[in-house]
Amino acid sequence: MTRRSLVLSAALMAFPSLLQALTLECSINRSNAGGGYITDVYILQHDAASGQAIVSDGLILYFNDEQPMTAQVAEDTAKKLVLTWKVRMTNRTGQTANMQFRASFFKGDQTLVVRAAPGGDYSNTFEGRGRCRPV
Repeated sequence: MTRRSLVLSAALMAFPSLLQALTLECSINRSNAGGGYITDVYILQHDAASGQAIVSDGLILYFNDEQPMTAQVAEDTAKKLVLTWKVRMTNRTGQTANMQFRASFFKGDQTLVVRAAPGGDYSNTFEGRGRCRPV
């Protein structure tokens, strides 16, 4: 099973109540701007009726026991869907950080912009851009 299909399968199985929701598979262009925090595949699910959303990618699966995460819907308009979430990460030396993510899906041209920023007093930000397709 490829990493892409693993991310999609995990997302679909974790929240069966969202099976009728909008499900997007998004591919991010490779770039150094992602800093290793922006992965190449994202799965976004959003049920407009209930307001529920989940997100999955390789980083989430790694740090969240192979499970997708609930995301907060920051914006849902005719033009754009914005989801936010936090991933608690621990490095090899035991230091932890809460990385904050924001995914903006532009409905017209099906593009996605993912931004990540470490919590706390850090000024670093990371970004990736790509395209989504409904699945």
